[in-house]
Amino acid sequence: MTTYPFDTPPGADTEPEGVRLLEEAPMVRASMDGREVWLALGYDAVRQVLSDQRFSREAAAGPGSPLVNQAGANPQLLVSMDPPRHTRVRRLMANAFTPRMVDRLAPRVDELVSTLLTDFSRLAQPADLVRHFAEPLPIMVICELLGVPAEAQERIRGWAGVLIARTAYTPAEIGAAIKQVDGYLAALIEERRAAPDEALISALIAVNDEGGHLSPSELVSNVQLLLIAGHETTVSQIGNSLVTLFQHPAQWELLRSDPALLPQAVDELLRHSRLTSATMPRVAVADTPVGEVVVRAGEAVIPLITVANRDPSAYPSPEVFDITRAGPAPHVGLGHGPHFCLGAQLARLELRAALGGLLARFPGLAPAVPVDELEWKTGLSTRALHSLPVTW
Repeated sequence: MTTYPFDTPPGADTEPEGVRLLEEAPMVRASMDGREVWLALGYDAVRQVLSDQRFSREAAAGPGSPLVNQAGANPQLLVSMDPPRHTRVRRLMANAFTPRMVDRLAPRVDELVSTLLTDFSRLAQPADLVRHFAEPLPIMVICELLGVPAEAQERIRGWAGVLIARTAYTPAEIGAAIKQVDGYLAALIEERRAAPDEALISALIAVNDEGGHLSPSELVSNVQLLLIAGHETTVSQIGNSLVTLFQHPAQWELLRSDPALLPQAVDELLRHSRLTSATMPRVAVADTPVGEVVVRAGEAVIPLITVANRDPSAYPSPEVFDITRAGPAPHVGLGHGPHFCLGAQLARLELRAALGGLLARFPGLAPAVPVDELEWKTGLSTRALHSLPVTW
């Protein structure tokens, strides 16, 4: 029996062991922290686990269940709920966090990108693109969206770094960070309740007050989810995307020469370039067939989205990075089913703005060290660079 998590090199853009196991079967047994779990590897298997209500997030967030990330155990988080509670909370959040709100933010995102890149162009070469661009941009954007004061950004970045950890911090340190960020947000929500603005926290409060459905703990927990997940994952994905493009110079040149390919390129990067290996586990609440196996009630399943995105039954030549790739199989990098990423539109907007800005401003952008010598962070639930020194 295989052991999970795999011993994958921090900088790997896929899970080599998962891809190897997929050649044997789309569902395999594994040992995780001393207990047996299922690993969903195949594209169809992962999509079923993510959409079939017989696979429960609430059961997986309970005591004794396998955890990919301790911060995801909070039962008040949208990502830890099942219908009908999930349906109610997601509908209320979606009524506030609308596509129109994201579209309205787009010019501001472009402005932030332009300002950061102007400042970056004045630095001595080589300069660190993570520190001076990939890290500050997403926290600026998510704070702008939510209505979080700019002076809180450094504290939030610190909390976010702890909350996405898998092994880099102790359970006590993660618990303390959760308490601190929740305390800060509870106070900020009360400020916005007394003096609303046009940002998302005020919109979520209005939904809560008018409908009487979101509890105070649901409100705090899910603002925290938007703030932390909406920041840290985008930081990592900007860096990961650039590494992938540097590794494929012909694709970089194609994108530079035809910026209209940016939307396709972003989705191909989300498919090809590993951000996180697995999404949150599910526990079967009834015996459920998945392909040729039956997951028994009470058994846990870990959906490996990175492996599913390399499934040859869904993608011709899945190991090839191709920004012109077309086909009927949407990637699962942003999830699938009821828990499809609520912030997907914002994530795509930021990635398009970041990559488009860099391509336009720095056509000669190149890594200052060999890509295989870049340093990657360890102990996190996302694949993330320490730094990305570049010249232009």
